[in-house]
Amino acid sequence: APNVHVVAGNCESDGSSASMSFPATRVVQVGNFRIGLIHGHQVIPWGDHQALASVRRKLNVDILVSGHTHQNEVVEHDGCYHINPGSVTGAFSPTQGNVIPSFILLAVQGSTVVCYVYELINDEVEVSKTEFSKDNL
Repeated sequence: APNVHVVAGNCESDGSSASMSFPATRVVQVGNFRIGLIHGHQVIPWGDHQALASVRRKLNVDILVSGHTHQNEVVEHDGCYHINPGSVTGAFSPTQGNVIPSFILLAVQGSTVVCYVYELINDEVEVSKTEFSKDNL
């Protein structure tokens, strides 16, 4: 599918010849935004915004989407955004005591992004949103 972009996680390879091979990073252009994708296990310390900013600058992107911590967040950092969708299943994380199932939907129109965060809390779906524009980055 042309609109599905995948990067390798930390458990993608089982060593067999049948295991799929995905890139460690991917950069896509959506509207006026360059969006970088990484799994996040390669950023030390995990989830650290200074380390994420280094990757973001290396990829030359406006928005960096990363994971690995299983903790969702949308953070403005140095005039750009770091987005972590969390874990849609609420899978265990060694760094988080209570993982809340979550995912993030980015709605991009030209130079504006609306970031919707969906969380499953006490069997109820809660949605929050953050909006930003290229003019503000």
